[in-house]
Amino acid sequence: MGDAAAAASVAGVPTAATAAATSQTATTPITPTPDITTDEPGPRLDPPEHRPGHVQSLPRLRIGHHRADDAALDQIQVPSPGTGLVLGYGQSRQPVMVRLFRPEPTRMTLIGGLWISQVIAFRALALGARLAVFTGRPGVWRGFGLWATSRDDRVVVLPADRPVVITGTSPLTPALLLFDGDVLGASVRPPLGPWQTQLTVLPQLTAYGFPAVQESNAVITQRLDSEESKAAASVLHLTSETAGLLQMMTEDMVATFGGGVNSYVWVSPTGVERFQFGVARR
Repeated sequence: MGDAAAAASVAGVPTAATAAATSQTATTPITPTPDITTDEPGPRLDPPEHRPGHVQSLPRLRIGHHRADDAALDQIQVPSPGTGLVLGYGQSRQPVMVRLFRPEPTRMTLIGGLWISQVIAFRALALGARLAVFTGRPGVWRGFGLWATSRDDRVVVLPADRPVVITGTSPLTPALLLFDGDVLGASVRPPLGPWQTQLTVLPQLTAYGFPAVQESNAVITQRLDSEESKAAASVLHLTSETAGLLQMMTEDMVATFGGGVNSYVWVSPTGVERFQFGVARR
């Protein structure tokens, strides 16, 4: 059994993800596409105002008995779950989503800390994903899968340099390979196939992380300091105004960049997320 196959066995590949991987070479960039749906950002970073909506009464339902033969039932399809991951809300109080999983291989970069990494991982599991976490600090991820899914076969925690081959992915069972917490980016570049996404987490943005950013289909970032915002302006070709806004975001905000579109998002953690992950922080 070769190293990749052995690694797949150790990683519990059938549990982390399951379909044929489409190999990508290290020199083949993935063309960015506009995968982020967003409202237009403004120069201010005021949180969206929450006002109760108007409740309108609805007519009574007419419920009866209906019959359908097997042929008719065969025409009823259960739709596949949406592959858009809700990051939070924009200034117009509309949900902001990122297409975390796509029919083609996807690479994304997250500039931020453990809090936002685990929020995104938790929400990816809600989409039906299998999760493999590559990390040098396994203790902070231990028990994450059992807590999030009440199962022990959907999340696997591996050493940061462990090679792995993912198989069996589909729109119903996508795979997220999360590389946690190294300024150099991922130490290995796994081959990716359809419905497979690599999310590289950079705890700090420096020139060492530029390659990960440049090959990404989308970039998500928490608040940056002055040096990081200069680095972001350089690698993402941002205006000075946009780079300045990245220093003004609150702890519960992220900015997204992809396909020539950027937005500012309030993550709005749920009660479960607040209880498990604590207050927003980087």
